Amino acid sequence: MVEDLGELGRLADANLARTWVTMGRAAGGAVGGPRDCPFVASGIEEAFFNGIYATGPVVDPHGVLRDAIAFMSEQQVPWLLWVREGVDDALVDLGRRAGLRDAGGPPCMGLTAIPSEPVRLDRFDSELVTGQDRLDVCLDVMARGYEVPNDLARRLVTRQTIAEPDIGVVMGSVDGEPVSVALVNVTGTTAGIYNVATPPEHRRRGFGAAVTWAAIEEGRRRGCDHAVLQASELGAPVYRDMGFVELGHYVQLEGPPSVGSGECLPRGSNPEPMD
Repeated sequence: MVEDLGELGRLADANLARTWVTMGRAAGGAVGGPRDCPFVASGIEEAFFNGIYATGPVVDPHGVLRDAIAFMSEQQVPWLLWVREGVDDALVDLGRRAGLRDAGGPPCMGLTAIPSEPVRLDRFDSELVTGQDRLDVCLDVMARGYEVPNDLARRLVTRQTIAEPDIGVVMGSVDGEPVSVALVNVTGTTAGIYNVATPPEHRRRGFGAAVTWAAIEEGRRRGCDHAVLQASELGAPVYRDMGFVELGHYVQLEGPPSVGSGECLPRGSNPEPMD
């Protein structure tokens, strides 16, 4: 249990960064930057899937941003700088002056304590996804839930992803029919919940909340006592009803910088990959 919401926010930032590092590597992407602000390029040509993740005030925001721009330029993908409100205003300000564009940002939410007894929905069963056959089914549900091409889901979540010791992919079914999926990544005693997806035909029946609880319970089984996530507009009210509280919005700044705009950053060598 984490009662201090400031600490819960810091744990959420760290979990977000570590999750993308793990998933990026599992998907065959490139990872670099300092441990407290990693750079992850999944290779998917959409900004959301390539990011710079600040987990606290960086010592040298100028240098970090310079290296981030160089790293992502080499990877040739659009990307997002993620900084939770109030965590590193200097880095956000420098990013804007360097020509990065505001792209909104989701709320960070946390559950201070995982219930000691699992929360279940009648007729809803969940499973930990293992093996290629079940992964194929899971990725089909995920793609339909996010309304994206199946190929994109397959590039993001791979056999290597589900083999990672800190990651669990959970799929929910009703009467044997898969209806929702979610992913949990464990860092310390923090259960980070990601990729919650329910196809349109199965929405508004409580399946999104049910699979989130199942992923949280998988985190509890692995030693977690609190949970965090980044909420979509559709999901935020559901998570509030589940007991999650808001920990501040993320500021997302999109790169690469606009041509000819902003502050000129000195050229620097690309950073070495993170350990």
